[in-house]
Amino acid sequence: MEKLIESLPKPVLALLAILVAIGVFMLSSPPHTVCDTQEEALRETEKGSIFPSKVNKNVMPPALSRAKESCQIGNSAGSCFEYFSILKQVAEDVGKGSSECVTQLYSVKEIASTLNDGIELMARLAWGVKPPEPGPEKFGWMQESDLAVFCRVKGIYIRANGEEAWNNLRGKIFGKLPGEEVPVSTDPTVAAVEPRKATVVMSELDIFNRSIFSLRCDNY
Repeated sequence: MEKLIESLPKPVLALLAILVAIGVFMLSSPPHTVCDTQEEALRETEKGSIFPSKVNKNVMPPALSRAKESCQIGNSAGSCFEYFSILKQVAEDVGKGSSECVTQLYSVKEIASTLNDGIELMARLAWGVKPPEPGPEKFGWMQESDLAVFCRVKGIYIRANGEEAWNNLRGKIFGKLPGEEVPVSTDPTVAAVEPRKATVVMSELDIFNRSIFSLRCDNY
């Protein structure tokens, strides 16, 4: 091989060296795609909401964590307003991506965790501390605007990941919902009792009918 290389004219060797250098560069730095451009734009749009932002060279944490904590603690329309607004905006911004890029946009770690966590938290808040009745009570305190947010996030999730992935996510969340209410003991010496999960005491269909997942999103 060395003799073959030495026998080649210098112009040919130079050309081969250039081609090898281009090949190495292409492998280490894949071409920038349309989806990469859309991802960069999305990251820029969501700065301050789910991505950190810079203010006078200081890195500011995103508003998401504070808004989510406020929603969990307050458990009301007012305390969850900012959090639900963030979920709605993120879902809408992902939805603006072209059809071939939505999956890549959703797969961004911060995007996926924001929307997946949002789906689960909304399901938990609507469900409450015990199985609700399968009527309007299954939405708890949530109003029409809140339910519309859930439907918006659901639509983007399915568009990016497919129906099967949605059904799998729903099943995982079902396994976390309480199937009974356990009174809180005021005696500090008594160990807290963990309520049985809904999947232990109820059928999957019954859980579905009592949960926010049974919401008909055609109306939103």
